[in-house]
Amino acid sequence: RRKPSWRERENNRRRERRRRAIAAKIYTGLRAQGNYNLPKHCDNNEVLKALCAEAGWVVEDDGTTYRKFDLASVCLLGILEKSKDSPT
Repeated sequence: RRKPSWRERENNRRRERRRRAIAAKIYTGLRAQGNYNLPKHCDNNEVLKALCAEAGWVVEDDGTTYRKFDLASVCLLGILEKSKDSPT
């Protein structure tokens, strides 16, 4: 297995530090300007969950994702579909 040189390790550290700083700024902006309720130390998964919630989707803890639905609209759609089938 190849061992990275000192310079490569240092570049990786700098790159990762920069990536984290940029991500922290993005999260701060989303909290301040986007009214997202994100925890202080959040990751991309938390942001995705917040975006899904805004778009009307539910994300469970295990990652299962499904669309929120309103029972009234589902019943209304069922009635509309039945009325299309009727010959009257």
